[in-house]
Amino acid sequence: MELSLIKRFEKEFSDRFTTDEKIIEEKSKAPYLVSPILSKMGKKALGVLFAKDEEDILNILKLCDEYRIPLVPRGAGTSTIGQVLPIYPSIILDMNNMKEVIEIDEKWVKVTPSVKVLRALDYLRRRGKELRVYPSSFYISTLGGYIAGGDVGIGSFQYGYHFDNNGINSVRVLGVIGKYTLNGKDSLAVAQAAGTTGVITEAELAIIDYEDWKDQLIRLNDLEGVVKVLKKLGEFRSKVRRITVEDYEALSLVGKDRVDKVGKWNVIVASTLSFGEEVNLRFLDELAFAAIYVTMSKLTKFKDYFYEVRLLSLDSFLRVVKQVKEALGSNVLIHGDVMTLRGEIIIYTVFISDKSNFEIIDSIMLKEGIPFEIHSIEVNDRVDEEYRLELMKKYKRIMDPHNILNPGKLRL
Repeated sequence: MELSLIKRFEKEFSDRFTTDEKIIEEKSKAPYLVSPILSKMGKKALGVLFAKDEEDILNILKLCDEYRIPLVPRGAGTSTIGQVLPIYPSIILDMNNMKEVIEIDEKWVKVTPSVKVLRALDYLRRRGKELRVYPSSFYISTLGGYIAGGDVGIGSFQYGYHFDNNGINSVRVLGVIGKYTLNGKDSLAVAQAAGTTGVITEAELAIIDYEDWKDQLIRLNDLEGVVKVLKKLGEFRSKVRRITVEDYEALSLVGKDRVDKVGKWNVIVASTLSFGEEVNLRFLDELAFAAIYVTMSKLTKFKDYFYEVRLLSLDSFLRVVKQVKEALGSNVLIHGDVMTLRGEIIIYTVFISDKSNFEIIDSIMLKEGIPFEIHSIEVNDRVDEEYRLELMKKYKRIMDPHNILNPGKLRL
C-alpha cells in the first residue's frame, strides 16, 4: 500500500486506522482456523480499521471502492473455513469497537454486530429468553460474524440452521451504494455470505423461552445403538436442545478426569426430559461444532494433525463410520453434532486423524458416493440451496459492483 494512500486513510480515520505490524499480523489470521490447507491461503493485511460507527464503514467502503482495495469485514474472527481469511492483500474492517445495542420484544432481539454472543445470552436469560440457535464459539464470537459466516450451532437439532424458518427477521447492511434493510427471505442474501454482499450493522434474530436443559450421557456399545437412540430422540425434537456423538477416543481425550465412565460410543443430550445419566458436562462446549477442531488440534498426539467434515444422514453415518473405525480403530477420532436439515436428522461428522490416513477415509467416502467435503473457502460450495446462492449473487452485484468485499469467496 503506497505511503500517500496510507496517509489518506490515516487522515480520514485518525488512529482508528493502523498499519502496525503486530496488529496486522494478528488480524491477518483467524483464531479458529486450524485447517493446514486453508491457513496457507491467507495473505497479509494491508491495514486495519477499527470502525466506531456506520459513518466509518460507509467512508471506508467508498475509499476502498475508489482505489479497488479489497476489504474484509470481521467480528471476532472465529472462522473455521476461511470466511474472514484475506486471500488477497486487503484492509481488515474490525467491527468490535462499534456501539453495542441489544433490544428485545416477544419474538426477536435486535442487536448491533459487535455484540458478543455471550453478552446477548446473558441479557436474554435474565429475561427468561435465549437465542434460538447460537454458535459453539459463543464465548468469544460476535453476532454479526455469526450471521455472516455461520449457520449451525447449539439449538440446530431443534430448529436447523440459524437462518431457517424465519430465524432472521431483518438485517441492515451497508454496501458501496449505501444502506439497505433486508426483511424476511431477502435477509438470506447476507446470512452465511461471509461479508461478500455487504457489511451487517444491525439484525433482528429469533429468540425462544429459556429452559433448564440438563446434560445427559448415554453409553452404547455399537453404532447401531447410536442410530437407534438418535431416531428415538427425533420424536422429542422440541425438548432436545442439542446432541453430540463421541467415540471412546474423542470423549476420553476431552473428558479426561471429568467423566467417570466412557462408553465405546457416547450420545450426549441436553434436554428437559430424562434420556440418560445426568452428568456435569460443562466442558461440552469444547466439543460442539467448530470448537472440536481447535480443541483436538491441541490435545491429540497426531504428528500431522488433519480433519475432514461430512454432513451424513443416519444411514450414511452408520455405513461410513463403521468402515472407517474398522480400518483405523483408535487412530481416528469421531465426533458428530446432530442437527436437523430440511426436516431430516443429519450428523455433522468430523473425522480427526493423521493426514496420511485420509486416503483410506476418502476411499470409503467415494465408495459410498459421498465425495462432498464441506471445508471450502468459497461460499458457493457451502450454500446447499440454489435460491439462496442466487439471492447472494443478486445483492453482491447491487451492493458491491467492483467486488471489493471479501473477494474470492463468492463466484458470480
